[in-house]
Amino acid sequence: MRGLYIHIPFCKSICTYCDFTKRVSSLEIYNKYIDRLLEEIDSYRNNLFDIDTVFIGGGTPNVLPLNLLEKLFIKIEDVLNSSKENSIELNPELITDDLCKLLYEYKFNRVSLGVETLNDDSIMLLNRHHNKNDIIKAFDLLHSNNINNINVDLIFGIPNTNINDVKNDLNFILNLNPTHLSYYSLIIEDKTILKYRIDNGLIKPIDDDLISDMYDYIRNRLNENNYIHYEISNFAKPGYESKHNIKYWDMDEYIGVGLGASGYLNGIRYYNNTDLKAYFNVFKEYDDKLTINDKKNEFMMLGLRLINGVSISKYNKLFNSNIFDDFPVINKLIKKKLLEINDDNIRIPKDKIFVANIVWSEFV
Repeated sequence: MRGLYIHIPFCKSICTYCDFTKRVSSLEIYNKYIDRLLEEIDSYRNNLFDIDTVFIGGGTPNVLPLNLLEKLFIKIEDVLNSSKENSIELNPELITDDLCKLLYEYKFNRVSLGVETLNDDSIMLLNRHHNKNDIIKAFDLLHSNNINNINVDLIFGIPNTNINDVKNDLNFILNLNPTHLSYYSLIIEDKTILKYRIDNGLIKPIDDDLISDMYDYIRNRLNENNYIHYEISNFAKPGYESKHNIKYWDMDEYIGVGLGASGYLNGIRYYNNTDLKAYFNVFKEYDDKLTINDKKNEFMMLGLRLINGVSISKYNKLFNSNIFDDFPVINKLIKKKLLEINDDNIRIPKDKIFVANIVWSEFV
């Protein structure tokens, strides 16, 4: 079964840390974009019969007017009706009762809230626009419309924060009892406002030891609250792991549509145009046909993001090859205690997860 990812690149404003394909735009562009997006969806119509997860991300999908969201939902209504997991990313301050009713009508059963932080200074630094009351109201509106599978996106390692800020964020969010938490370490990306400020000495990043302590605290606290740590940055109540995102880490096929989206079909990883004018003319920017070695490397890199790691038997069966013959580096990493074998799985030890980049780099 495949996944379907739909990218909505528009935001009310641009966050200082974000390097995703996004833009602030007008209602005229929104309308033009949705019409073009529907054309792209039609171009994949023959591949939409076996979709079992849908994820609408951004950007900020709920910056769009309800009539445009519904226009999109109607186009994929048959897919939404048969899919097991239908997710959409939302900014909490833009959630309304009418939006929640629309989502429930079109079978959306999972919502991902872009919270990132609840610290007032950090909210300003990241150029977010919510407050604690917005988060509480968002949960109440979703629950009252029978949407109970709620993920919260959070960020740690924000400049000028400490371990108490992480504790306070978690205390607040855990009281709301989300089914899933995605907790990301802040990455200072090139060509972002935050990178400019750091490079010019306006902001000082916090040190790696403190970031590591924050990560350890998050893992332990969520484990105490019965969240399963199943991927480096993702934690879920039992049975609430993101079915769609697991497809990426398992190298399953998915269709990606929209500005800057990518997909993986029939051994080809494709990338859409990131320039809006170019996208209005041609959907794709380029295709990348993966060689067998590309697929093996991706299988290892993506699979090692999962806390359970990669399955030895699955690899051997999928590629008709021996994983240890293909990657002698595995034994080297095991000797360095950067990898370990647990039954059928090769995985990164829990005390080394924070330095997983060292392991992944061996499989590039």
